[in-house]
Amino acid sequence: MNLHTLITEKLSSGGEVIFTSAGTSMLPTLRDREDQVCIVRPPKRLRKYDLPFYNRDSGQYVLHRIVKVNADGTYTLRGDHQFVNEEGVRSDQIIGVVKGFWRGGRYIPCDNPWYRLYCRVWWLLYPVRYVVLRGRGAVFRLRRRFH
Repeated sequence: MNLHTLITEKLSSGGEVIFTSAGTSMLPTLRDREDQVCIVRPPKRLRKYDLPFYNRDSGQYVLHRIVKVNADGTYTLRGDHQFVNEEGVRSDQIIGVVKGFWRGGRYIPCDNPWYRLYCRVWWLLYPVRYVVLRGRGAVFRLRRRFH
């Protein structure tokens, strides 16, 4: 039995799966190999700002934030530390959804009003973050070129 099957069975029976997140795409919310997430069976319909754990058609497992619920029943997702949307993620690709996470030993439930506010603010700051981070990268490249 493979890991995907074990996770799916555990979630289908109403259980939870806890694992350490890996990668930098969800910074600053989730830190690479430092923070743990609690995954539960997803509801029939997810909402904007939910964090689904899903399987891309390529077989890669990903945990990104929903930034748009599309009229055709698919989702648009993006990592908090990324600038490119992933369009058309289907419900059948979603394995589970993050119920909460541990950051520095403190549990943060995803239904916490302060966390939901953080998600909205982070989303609203996207254009500013994009300009600042792209500008910072350009300055770094120029400094490197002339030194």
